[in-house]
Amino acid sequence: MDYALDRFVAEVATAIRATEKVPADLVETQTPKPNIPADLAFPAFRAAKALGVAPLQLAQQLATSLRLPADSLIGAVTATGPFLNFSIHPQRFASAVLDEIHARGDAYGHDDQDEQQTIVVDYSAPNVAKRMHVGHIRSTIIGQTLVHIFRALGYRVIGDNHLGDWGKQFGAIIAAIMRYGKPDGDSETELAQLEAIYARYNEEIKENPELDEEARRWSLLLEQGDPQARELWQWCVDATLRANQRNYDRLGVQFDHAYGESFYEHMLPAVIQEAIDNKAAYRDEGGAAVVEEAGPNLPTFLLQRSDGGTLYITRDVATIEFRIREFDPVRIIYVVDARQELHFRQLFALVRAMGYAHDIELVHVPFGTVFDAHGNALSTRKGNMVYLEALLDEAVRRAREVVENKNPDLSDAEKAAVAEAVGIGAVVYNDLYQDPRRNITLDWGRMLATEGNSATYLQYSYARCRSILRRAATEGPLDDFTTVDCTLLLHASEQQLIKYLARLPDTVREAGARYAPFVIADWCYATAREFGIFFEQCPVLKAETSALRSARLALVTATAQALKNGLSLLGINVPERM
Repeated sequence: MDYALDRFVAEVATAIRATEKVPADLVETQTPKPNIPADLAFPAFRAAKALGVAPLQLAQQLATSLRLPADSLIGAVTATGPFLNFSIHPQRFASAVLDEIHARGDAYGHDDQDEQQTIVVDYSAPNVAKRMHVGHIRSTIIGQTLVHIFRALGYRVIGDNHLGDWGKQFGAIIAAIMRYGKPDGDSETELAQLEAIYARYNEEIKENPELDEEARRWSLLLEQGDPQARELWQWCVDATLRANQRNYDRLGVQFDHAYGESFYEHMLPAVIQEAIDNKAAYRDEGGAAVVEEAGPNLPTFLLQRSDGGTLYITRDVATIEFRIREFDPVRIIYVVDARQELHFRQLFALVRAMGYAHDIELVHVPFGTVFDAHGNALSTRKGNMVYLEALLDEAVRRAREVVENKNPDLSDAEKAAVAEAVGIGAVVYNDLYQDPRRNITLDWGRMLATEGNSATYLQYSYARCRSILRRAATEGPLDDFTTVDCTLLLHASEQQLIKYLARLPDTVREAGARYAPFVIADWCYATAREFGIFFEQCPVLKAETSALRSARLALVTATAQALKNGLSLLGINVPERM
């Protein structure tokens, strides 16, 4: 899909090629340096070298040879040394951008790269029988945002919550339930009690090794399909799903599937045998399935233990085989902790050694650790772990204080709704505004700041736009957009804001190409900042003429829409009033 900025860039390339002075394959443009008063530049160095002329001379020749159509989005063209600089036509560009935003509404910024291609995003993936904590929030939030981004780019996206609901630890969990009794209460309380009796059982194993054998026995019974073991296991799964769903609902997270590791249990014998048949693995003397030399600089690892037990990687191979067969994806994206990078290098190498996914892109999107405000990594062992439900509750409580200070006249119902949007938005944005690989800190002061790079500031910018429009509506109905003369928006701050609005579509593309939600967060912050400058320098409701007032109201409307769209891709709601 071509937006105004795309058309401007294409017109520049077309105009240069039309001079017939530069071969088409040498027409390359770039963004000028910030101190250059232009919007796009053609550096003549490479073309001049190929043509055997001086770069300065080529730039001058092109400047005098260019011919532009009457309705071109290109305004001024100047040769500055070896650069040919192009500036946007302010009136035509303003009309084109605002027309697009008005016409596309909530879909502004979206694209149609390939509606026929499928992408699978594997994210969140908490362990069953444990409460979700801040360690799970990064995968959950980053993954959901990538789902939003790729859907906006036109792909068919399948979000899968690959639950950790299988493995040796369930033997100890079931044994602990049998020894101490089944927990009761609401789902979150049940999980807290499960964690406690699991920890208690493991402590007692140190004094009584027979308990370890009991856990192994229950683990084997579970894998063999023992009815009592399966019933207790299913109860743990159901309790976990109920507790997690409350957190997902508050975060606006929705999955297409929640296939746990147990879903692939029946596939595992065939997967192991297939790896051996393809010579991607072999049986050692003890009966273990071993993988070695799967790829450069990869250590040897097991696909199956000597006692017949399977591992995470066994189930991950089965998962890829299932996804290829079931969904026919062009890409599978795993949003998982950076500490698992070796695991995914091994997994991807093994799958390809087995003959799978040679034409499918397998991507690991890693992320860093969450630290508290004192710089300490959050850990259950250290006793400073923050559980997700408590984190969201605290964020909303603190946001309510901000709302009370900013707008005490709101009704209690509105305050509660705004506090929920602001509190959850603060948590989400704190994760997304920087490169996922970087560690993040839970700093409430920064997260809920009404100035600077925070969700609260961005939400407030949107609410300010809506407030201006409400005040304008009290003075009479707003003009129909088709009658507004956007060519009047020639003030420097108006033009700068319009150019930022025009960048949203390309920002979404870049975010998808780099698996980088922070690219959209950067755009949101920069756009909100430019809106603040425009608001200070250009009176809207008291503009010099009624026509200019209407044009500026159209710009405010477009800014609100674009900010809403950008924040929506990040999973952040925008309150109408704050």
